[in-house]
Amino acid sequence: MKRKIVLTLATGLALLVAGCSSQGGGSSSGGSAGAPAQAPAVASTSRNFNLAVKCPGVHWEKTHGWSDQQIMEQESLEEQDIPACEQWVQAQPKGYVPPPPGGAVASKAPAPGAAPAPQ
Repeated sequence: MKRKIVLTLATGLALLVAGCSSQGGGSSSGGSAGAPAQAPAVASTSRNFNLAVKCPGVHWEKTHGWSDQQIMEQESLEEQDIPACEQWVQAQPKGYVPPPPGGAVASKAPAPGAAPAPQ
């Protein structure tokens, strides 16, 4: 059992190191001219992802009377992100539920309006 744990941790570490090294960071690639053009797109994508992850929590905190300062400390956001989160929440359809994280197994619920099975 101890070997399995060590092997699992070592594999995870190897994958982490491989993932970090594949993202680049060194100047060994020949196409360095395209890298600056991609930087704004990556920053925008990561910002949108961060807002999508944090905005439901920010909205909950706002509706429960938290101050902007408390929210900025709790969620590690900047002041201009709080109104952006409120706009994001308002843009979601009524009854919106974010999708489960990757690898999660959804429970099989009966279809809405389906009659219960006779007993």
